[in-house]
Amino acid sequence: YSLVANITASSYAAISTLIVLATRNGEAGFAQVITIFDATIVGLLFSANGAALAVGIIGYKGNSHLQWNKVCNVFDSFCDRVAISIVLSLVASFAFIALVALAVLSLQKRFATRT
Repeated sequence: YSLVANITASSYAAISTLIVLATRNGEAGFAQVITIFDATIVGLLFSANGAALAVGIIGYKGNSHLQWNKVCNVFDSFCDRVAISIVLSLVASFAFIALVALAVLSLQKRFATRT
């Protein structure tokens, strides 16, 4: 899920960047739609990060109630790579949310000058 969510977010970001650059002086309604899709992608990214982190913690600590043993003591390098990928995905998610906040502020300034 995490991999698919990150691929989807990356693809969407590339496509929406091209669309926004092509319609730089477009109407404000288009910018609102893009911002709504941006916020949806942020939600997708954070849900994927949460799911990956939950599975990672189960792999690290195990679950005695379900008789799931720890796997990170056997697969050290794999668990290290998973942890690094989760951290990098979280950093990218926070960067994406910062970009969405900048877009919302830009829209707010655009509408404040029109009224």
